[in-house]
Amino acid sequence: MAISRLAISNPTLNTDTLLYTGVRTILSSVIATNKSISPAFVKIWIVPLDQDGNASAHVYITYDVEIGPKDTLETFRFPVVLGDKIYIRSSSSEVSFMLSGIDDTNIAGTELADLQAAIAAAQTQADKALVYGLIGI
Repeated sequence: MAISRLAISNPTLNTDTLLYTGVRTILSSVIATNKSISPAFVKIWIVPLDQDGNASAHVYITYDVEIGPKDTLETFRFPVVLGDKIYIRSSSSEVSFMLSGIDDTNIAGTELADLQAAIAAAQTQADKALVYGLIGI
């Protein structure tokens, strides 16, 4: 397993900003640093694949969490899968964000092709849940 810096951003204040779109399964974390002498509030959330218009499906990692002046917040580790979008928002333009991730190297090559074939062949939601359960999604 390799750890990588996947994205950085210094977004405009009070603007929903796309930080990253999942291209593979990773275990990730976001670090947000407030460079200002005033407190800032941040939101970090995941929009699962094909759920852009469904706010009830969005997964909030933080929601208006205060970061003190010249302070840093690191989220707990959370999974990102293919197609997930990670968004960020801050009440200050003085907050910088970094996403890092650890690759899931358990599935590759022919195993991945077999998995994709199993998902495509699953006829019912129960079948798909079984396949996803076997791989820990």
